[in-house]
Amino acid sequence: MHGPDDRAQPDRRWAMRRSIELDADLTDSAGVPSAVKVTDISEEGCMIRTLSGREPERHLLHEIKITGLDPLGAYVVWSGEGKAGLTFSTPLHPMTVRNLVTKSLYARLSRRLARLGPREDDLRPLPPFPFDD
Repeated sequence: MHGPDDRAQPDRRWAMRRSIELDADLTDSAGVPSAVKVTDISEEGCMIRTLSGREPERHLLHEIKITGLDPLGAYVVWSGEGKAGLTFSTPLHPMTVRNLVTKSLYARLSRRLARLGPREDDLRPLPPFPFDD
């Protein structure tokens, strides 16, 4: 017999999450910063992977500084196993999310090409990323 907590919970997010990999700093309500990786993002929030092993406290207002953006207020909705889900206090503009996703993809491609080294197709290094940080 299954209890009410055993049922799968529906995904209540209204915005589509996009996979990214960007560095960020998460500062807790006491002002203590920690390095994190943003692993997906939408206009309303993001998922982070903690690098320090310290999970952020739930239901408190934190500040997240994602590379290329001003600091954002964010509430930790869930945390566990070195990851956490945040909801932004003010949603991001869709173009901001698009630019972050593009920047992340560009960085991933650059790293991959650097690892592969010279190849038969002789791809040249990518030019610098075209957006301001």
